[in-house]
Amino acid sequence: MKFLAMLALLGLLAMLFVAPSEASYCPCNLRKAEVCGTNGVTYQNRCVFECTQREYKKLGRNLNIQKLGSCQATRFF
Repeated sequence: MKFLAMLALLGLLAMLFVAPSEASYCPCNLRKAEVCGTNGVTYQNRCVFECTQREYKKLGRNLNIQKLGSCQATRFF
């Protein structure tokens, strides 16, 4: 009985390490150097943008940098 329990535990651990992970981990620093994506979203920095870009590619979509800085148009009053 102990053998079967140990075998089941090893099988479970093997599945956890071998199975592809759906969650993406993308470590980025908190430095602020905003970029504007072609989706109209302002990203905190290029690293955060590239993490999102990878997710878009998984979905078969394209995402590029539209410009450096915020997507918000500068308003003069």
